[in-house]
Amino acid sequence: MQADVRDILGNQNRREEFSLLQRLLQVRRDLTPERLMHAHRTQLEIFVALKTGILAFLLPDISVFHTALVEIFFHKTCRNISCRSPLPANECTCECCRSMTGFCNQCMCVICSKFDFDANTFRWLGCDVCSHWTHSDCAMRGGSIAMGVSTKAGSDRTPSSPELIFRCRACGSVSELLGWARDVFQNCALRWERDSLGKELDYVRRIFQMADDTRGKHLCWKSQEVLEKMKNGLDTNSAIKEMLYFFQEAENAETKDLDRDDSKILDRKQVCERVAEVVREAIAKIEGVAEEKAAFVKKARSALEASDRELKDKKQELADLEYEKQRKKQQIEELESIVKLKRAEAEMFQFKSDEARREAEGLQRIVSAKAEKIEEEYASRYLKLRLDEAEAERRLLFDKLQVR
Repeated sequence: MQADVRDILGNQNRREEFSLLQRLLQVRRDLTPERLMHAHRTQLEIFVALKTGILAFLLPDISVFHTALVEIFFHKTCRNISCRSPLPANECTCECCRSMTGFCNQCMCVICSKFDFDANTFRWLGCDVCSHWTHSDCAMRGGSIAMGVSTKAGSDRTPSSPELIFRCRACGSVSELLGWARDVFQNCALRWERDSLGKELDYVRRIFQMADDTRGKHLCWKSQEVLEKMKNGLDTNSAIKEMLYFFQEAENAETKDLDRDDSKILDRKQVCERVAEVVREAIAKIEGVAEEKAAFVKKARSALEASDRELKDKKQELADLEYEKQRKKQQIEELESIVKLKRAEAEMFQFKSDEARREAEGLQRIVSAKAEKIEEEYASRYLKLRLDEAEAERRLLFDKLQVR
């Protein structure tokens, strides 16, 4: 059954079957927390997989506690196995968390309510105010990314020129995107491999294609330019440095625009010093990433050991279940033997009953035959006796006639 449900969830040609099963599951009123707590684990995994549409709950190498499965089924816990936050996450009372069943603001998109395992990427947009998340693709399709005005964080100025902004659907707050792109690149770029860097730059290009302001257009053009250079052989580190330098220049230009009277144009020497500083920061971040990866490996090893212990416990649980299964099987076989014995006894008694009935019928026939024979003998003797009496009377009359 699990294999069939896995095929339904993973096969696009069986989406109608999946939708039908989901609807049937939603209208059932007998599936209470108490019942599911005592349900068979395989049955519960199928219910949760059908309700959430997540195939991972049916994979043999992924184990979730029985209680956690029940909580996920009733939307008490996030359905993301890597998150599992209690819902609503952080006790949020916004409209999205209240009205979107099963929504988790820690890992799900405000627009599509889906989650993935991407991190440190331009594929997700976070709100500066409510910390809810949105897929960049969903934001572009849904009109949440557009030209507008916003006050920069930490700035007292009133915005005067339009720029590319993101409007959070959860709280309606506005965040500017150029600073977001700069922060993501400065903090995450050193973690990206060459293919990932190309995909992230393409996201930046697609997002800032929608920009009408000069700085947004420059970022779009710069992303396209670096992508072309990478296709022609530019190495990853050089591409990162070029983008970091671009963002630094953009930040310097922004500072100059904000405080034009007090700022000075950097001379060539200062620019070189700033580039050297950026390079030093990049090297420091690379070393930090190496330490972070070592910590991640250590954490992964600990997780693996925990998984091994859990696997050992599951094997013991499986052995106990197998023992219980064999015991139940033996009991069933004993009951079947008793049933067969009783059936044989019933057949034997039925045979004896049939035999006794046939014997009684035979005796009845014998009795009837003897009764008929006795009747015949009685009638014959009675007639003979009457004949003898008649003959005697005839002789008596004959003798009397002769005497006369």
